Order: sequence, then C-alpha cells, then structure tokens
Amino acid sequence: MKALIIFLLLLTIQIFAQDIPGNLVGIHKQIDLQKNVVITTNPLVNESGLKNPQYIFQNDDPDSGNSSTRYIHIEGAAIGNNCAEAGNGLKSIVGWYLNNMRTSAYGNSNGNALWEFTLTQALNYNYVGTSTDGNAVASSFYNNFYLLNGSNGTQIWTFDLTSLPYTVSAGPIGITSSGNFIIASANPPNATDSSTIFGFNASSNNPVWRIRIGPTGSIGAQFQGIKISGNDSLAIINTYITAYVIRTYTGQIVYSGTVNPLGNNGTQAPQGISGNGNIIATINYNGYVRVLQWNGSTYNLLWQHQEPPGTYYNWMTAVDISYDGSKVAIGTLNFITLSTYDGKVKFFNVAGGSTPVWIYTGCGDEVSNVAFSKNGRFLCASSWGDFYTGTANNLLVWKTTRSANQPWYAVNSAGSFFSCAISDDGQTVIGSGKAVHARTFGSGGILFNLAI
Repeated sequence: MKALIIFLLLLTIQIFAQDIPGNLVGIHKQIDLQKNVVITTNPLVNESGLKNPQYIFQNDDPDSGNSSTRYIHIEGAAIGNNCAEAGNGLKSIVGWYLNNMRTSAYGNSNGNALWEFTLTQALNYNYVGTSTDGNAVASSFYNNFYLLNGSNGTQIWTFDLTSLPYTVSAGPIGITSSGNFIIASANPPNATDSSTIFGFNASSNNPVWRIRIGPTGSIGAQFQGIKISGNDSLAIINTYITAYVIRTYTGQIVYSGTVNPLGNNGTQAPQGISGNGNIIATINYNGYVRVLQWNGSTYNLLWQHQEPPGTYYNWMTAVDISYDGSKVAIGTLNFITLSTYDGKVKFFNVAGGSTPVWIYTGCGDEVSNVAFSKNGRFLCASSWGDFYTGTANNLLVWKTTRSANQPWYAVNSAGSFFSCAISDDGQTVIGSGKAVHARTFGSGGILFNLAI
C-alpha cells in the first residue's frame, strides 16, 4: 500500500510538471493524493490568511446603470480552469477539471447547465473554445480533441492522440469565430521530444495540416497558448520560449520569434493578436510586453514596456489586443516579497506607445486573464485575488472609452478566477476558477455570469 501511494504521488507530480522544466521561472501546479490543488511560483531574482467566504458586488461608477451579477454557480469538487463565451453572449462554455471532469454549457438565466459532456477521469487541464454563435464547441483534454454540437453537447467527432506513433497529451485548443476550423495542440511528457499542432476542418477529424515543433535546447516545446485572430485568418501559438504566427487554414508559419530576447525566461500564458493579425503582443517573466506590427513580410517591434522590477522580476501574466488593433491590455504578477503578491492591469493605446493610459493596482495576486469585447468598448480581467485580506476585486470590467482606471463593475469572490471571457458587445462577462484561493489546499469551483 505504501509503495502504491508513493507511485501515485510521483505520477501526479510528473503530470503537472511536464509543461516546463522545474528549474525555469514559471507557475507550477501540483495535486496531492486528496486532489486538492496547490499553486506555487518560482520567481526570477532581479540581479540588475485566507479570504472571507463572501461575495461583494459593486457598481464602481454611477454611469454603469443596472450592471449586475446574473448568477453564481458553485461546484462541489471540480475547478473551472478554462472558459469561453459565445460572441453573441448567449452561451458560456466551461472546462471543468480535477474532479467530475467535463465540458459544460450555460445560458444567462441561471447556473443550471444547458448540457454537459463527460470526460475521462484523468488529471489534466480541460481547454475549451466556442464559435460566435455558440453552435460549435471545441474541447481538448487528456488523450483527445473533441468537436461538440453547441446546441446539445453531442459529439461530432473525436481525434484520438493515442493513435499517433509518439506519446503526447492534449494541450491548448482554438476554434474560429465561424466554427468551421479548429487548431489544437499536443504536448509530449518531457522536454526532449517534439510537440505537434494540428488544423482540422469542422467536417472531419482527419487533420488538414500538422506541424511538429522541437525543443529549444533543454527547454521543451510544449504549447502554452493558442489565439485565433478575429477574422479567422491567422493564429498566434506559443511555447514557453517562442511565438509563432500561422495561417489558420494552411498551417503556413509566417513568423516565429522569441517572447523574450533578454534570455530564456519565457511565459506560460497565451499571446495577443488583433482582429486582422496586423498587431501582435508577446509577454514574458522578465516583465516585458512587446508590441509588434506586420510590415508585409514580418513583424517589427513598435514598442515595449516593462513592469518595473524590485527584488525579483515582476511577471507579465496576461495580454490581449482589441479587434481593431488600437488597444492593448496586460496583467501582471508582482512579487512584494517571495511570499506576498499583488497584480495590476495596464491599458495602452497602441499609437500612444509604451506609456499606459491607466494602471489599476490592487488585484491581490496574479492577473490570470484579460479580454476585450470585439467592439472594443469593454475590457474584463480575472485574478486570483488577495490570499490574506480578501479585499481585492478579482473579476473586473472597464469601459475603454474612459481614461480613468476605475472599474465599470467589479466582483470580490472568496475564491480565485483562473479565466474570464467576454461577448462581442461586452454585455456578458464570465469568470471561472476555484472556490478557495489558488495558493491554498481545497477543491470546488466557481462560475460567475455578469450582465454589463
């Protein structure tokens, strides 16, 4: 029995450490034998209290009208590691993992699922995406890619990764706004093997194209994020070290570049791309965001901005670009000390250069995601929140036409948000995550649906 427990412990550590080598800067997720999550960070030295179990909602601006929280869905054991919102704002998709793994769809009336697609019980992330109309849903989990009917959750097709001649597991996935094409990634269990990216027509599980990406020296090629441009023509895909821009329907690589020219301290976050793909943004654990523009043959650096370091380098942890390419938002993880944290959201006008229009401080911990509405009028952000005092808002919405950093609407959750998403018009915002803080043991998940 003792030997079995040791084997299971080693197995779970290996599963959740395979994304980057242990000596690199990054976010490491581990699970104990009771399946409670612990999230630890490994900051880079700069050489140059639990939250109250309550929810606080606030209209932070008198002009925000009747913005409200439509509902809160509480999970007993599963954690919402990933979520997506249909562009029309009528359907929310959540990837639940850890326990009771499944992909679920929700409407705007209440927290009862419209449908649920049960997944194999395995300790893996569940990545999800949805088309603008919510009629096509992509899910990537364990050994499979799934395309689901967004109306009822039935399986349209599955791609079985065990059919490949090499060992990989499912990584990040993306689906076009039209729902007619899927880009999915598969990662090896160690840093010495290659990763694979696939392109599928929605009509078949036979890949239209596939690309193998090898490791960079001792650093693995595991894919960390996929974002498809708003007009579906291009996608930005990144490993820990390198960002690639590819043509969606052919897989042609039109650009590749390191996310951090200063060294090997990369990122585990997705990168940013505008609606037509002319503007991209990369972030890294040295605290830089780099904004680049397409000149007809490659991407050239427009400007870069660093979150000022202290004892440690502060991280850039999230980035998004508005559909029209005029705005950039980033999220940070700031190391106050080795064991105390804060997070910021910074908002930029691309034409204005590297000076932020505004900075919002006091997110409490890592900002896990930022996302613009397609019309560019609203920006949402999710964070882990304050571990000690519970006073930090951790699901926030801003109106981008204002120059002030005051949120339009904000939520203070007792847990941590791992993901957020927003409809095209900005009037539906969702956030999913863990019912207790990310840095403490405990299971259970949350889904919030906001009416803006």
